[in-house]
Amino acid sequence: MRLLIKLAFLLLFVNIYTQPDSSSIVLKSGVYFTFKDFLLQKAISKENIEMTNNKTFSEIFNQKTFYYLDSTGFVRSQETNKIWGYVDNNSLFINYNGKFHRILHIGTISTFIIMYKTQNYITPYDYYYDFYYPYNRTYETTHVLNMVLDFKTGNIYTLSPEILLSLFADDKEIFNEYNSLKKRKKKQLMFLYIRKYNEKHPLKL
Repeated sequence: MRLLIKLAFLLLFVNIYTQPDSSSIVLKSGVYFTFKDFLLQKAISKENIEMTNNKTFSEIFNQKTFYYLDSTGFVRSQETNKIWGYVDNNSLFINYNGKFHRILHIGTISTFIIMYKTQNYITPYDYYYDFYYPYNRTYETTHVLNMVLDFKTGNIYTLSPEILLSLFADDKEIFNEYNSLKKRKKKQLMFLYIRKYNEKHPLKL
């Protein structure tokens, strides 16, 4: 429950500071095999994939392989885990570590969230007998990470002030303004400065 509350606040925070303006980009629906394909808006349309009798992208990507019609009308196969991403209802989903993640706001610097679990081990201790039991108890911890996709290069990073400074390097004004902030303020205002940068350097496809 705590994780869900934390995630809800995080999504609200990201939306407030990175929400698009009235000139939002309209994306071409379909599957993009590579990052370059997306930049060129060169998609395999959903209609050319539905010969597999799947009606949604989620059904398609539950398969290891799907089939599609190429530009010459031939049927070809493609491994799902090797595609770069897809667009559905103007939302972009990218393949990261074998899972598809929705981009929360698309811009020159885009943001998304990943969740992962870690196994933790505890050796029970009996304080009365001063004794460690010869077995471990395990439990899972779920973690949430903010990620950024740099559309100038296609590279993906874990969001941090240091990463943002490297991404702001081509804009002296924003770089110096952000770099002058105290360490705590840098963390608090990461999404605000992403928005500032994106407004000044809009993504063009």
